[in-house]
Amino acid sequence: MGKGVMFMVFLWLVISLAGNVVQGSTEFVRTSLTVALDDDDTTITVSRTTGFPDAGIVVIEDERIAYSSKTTTTLRGNPARPLVRGAEGTDAAAHIVGKKVSTVPGAMLNSSAAYNVAVMADPSGLLAFVAVPLAFFLLLGSFFFLPIAFLGTDLQILTYIWAVVGIGMLAAIIVSTAGGRRV
Repeated sequence: MGKGVMFMVFLWLVISLAGNVVQGSTEFVRTSLTVALDDDDTTITVSRTTGFPDAGIVVIEDERIAYSSKTTTTLRGNPARPLVRGAEGTDAAAHIVGKKVSTVPGAMLNSSAAYNVAVMADPSGLLAFVAVPLAFFLLLGSFFFLPIAFLGTDLQILTYIWAVVGIGMLAAIIVSTAGGRRV
């Protein structure tokens, strides 16, 4: 069982790294605030969100803010996946209209996981007991859905095969740790 799990982890790591190299990195995108932002606001209104990832971390002055969704002019969270102000050890602060909002450049793997890591590291709010486990399971779910879009649509079946094998491995781990048959 241990060799199978290690093989799956190794394969996931190699494919994820290859996917990041081929797909490139998250580009540096910048926009500006169109509505002032208080230190406890839960929506960031900007001039445009074109080029920003669907979820990730943005920087306004010295503050990093993790968001879980976007529209054409807002970056925000929701009750189950909140906006995390003062992420990654920064302090939440008020920002005036016109301040620059930018992405944190990095690998695509990092940008897809950044929001979930920020939620787990900075839990707050009334629904933290929902948001933290949800973020953990979404981060764990990234193990089952590999970034292999660079292979093209003809090889999309590999994503499904990987998911089936990964779920099988997870089920085997659960059964073996729950007192099932030991080999």
